[in-house]
Amino acid sequence: MCSQSVLKFIANEKPIFNADYAILGSPVRHMFMIATVWYLSKVMKKENFHILEVGSWVGASALSFAQGLKSHCNATGTITCVDAWQPFFDRSLHTDDVYRKMEEALISDTAYQLFLHNTNTLPKTITCQHLRGQSDAILPILREKSFDIIFVDANHTYAAVLNDIKNAIPLLKEGGILCGDDLNKQLHEVNAAHARSHADRDFVKDPEKGFGYHPGVTLAVAEVFAEVSVWGGYWAMQKHQDTWKKISLQGMPEEYPEHFPEHTLQRVKSAFKDIVI
Repeated sequence: MCSQSVLKFIANEKPIFNADYAILGSPVRHMFMIATVWYLSKVMKKENFHILEVGSWVGASALSFAQGLKSHCNATGTITCVDAWQPFFDRSLHTDDVYRKMEEALISDTAYQLFLHNTNTLPKTITCQHLRGQSDAILPILREKSFDIIFVDANHTYAAVLNDIKNAIPLLKEGGILCGDDLNKQLHEVNAAHARSHADRDFVKDPEKGFGYHPGVTLAVAEVFAEVSVWGGYWAMQKHQDTWKKISLQGMPEEYPEHFPEHTLQRVKSAFKDIVI
């Protein structure tokens, strides 16, 4: 186990994101997490933010949302993180090395210890709390209409994503944003039959076009919302009474995650140039 004192000594009270798979998926998406806070604060004129994230891993997304609070909300707000920090992949279906390493990080408690270390580097004016357990047990007991932003990024199999989205919807305030990660492709962009036959897989390749995507995320998001706003795999929809609407991030600040290692920042800058806002 990585003790907090050792991590603090090694990192000199700075966040650690240079470990294997510490930042999952495309790191450019973190710019849109920051921009989501900007959108609600500057465009919609909201304040006193409460953010819920479902699936936290080692804290990269929590720190990105916190950066949005620092930049656009006077470094105030609350972030609640829900994660079991326990193995969840069906290893008979998920045999690639990335799943083995993620499972090892969970079994050894390394991922959880890194999360604690990283979130402890946040300003004291931002409250970051976590609830350790399965999302399907925790979300139903949270107070309804309590959160301005809910970010869904836990188990990516279809049933799990659908359950997390449905459990998150009652928790969102009017005008709030429900968002998530790893929507590489929307349903109309993939072979739908292939996606449905691989709904229990984390990641697959489309048999016709060869690109990779997360079928569970694609299917669940399409079932609830049809098409959504999406930028580089980060998706978002705004609650409007009993309906949902896409949002525009035009005019968003070009703000890069401060907690990323330099080599990751270069990837972010390169990818951002190719995304249409």
